[in-house]
Amino acid sequence: MRAFVKFGIVGLGNTLITIGSYHVFVYLGLNYILANVISYLLGMMNSYYWNKNWVFRVKPNEKKTFVKFIFVNMISLLINNFTLILLVGIFFLSSTVSQLLATVLGLWINFILNKIWTFEKKEILGI
Repeated sequence: MRAFVKFGIVGLGNTLITIGSYHVFVYLGLNYILANVISYLLGMMNSYYWNKNWVFRVKPNEKKTFVKFIFVNMISLLINNFTLILLVGIFFLSSTVSQLLATVLGLWINFILNKIWTFEKKEILGI
């Protein structure tokens, strides 16, 4: 449970980075999907550093771990973009509200995959 709390703290920081940069990019006229991808990548770089060094505290093979981390986050990004397209394009919610909902949706998937695969922790939440 401690790892999940730390993951949540890192996630909050990533979310602030992602949402803040997303708003800047949209304000500057970027398409909301392109803004989301760029913003997500900024948050992801922050996430990798803190998850590797503070949340999961592992010193694995850097290249292998980084590739796994990128793969997990690309899955999360696809889910995030699909959710955005669905909520903005079909349900006509604002892109801001949609982006917040999409971010929340990917939290658990991202945590579990990073915990058991990327950073090679075999137990989930102490189970």
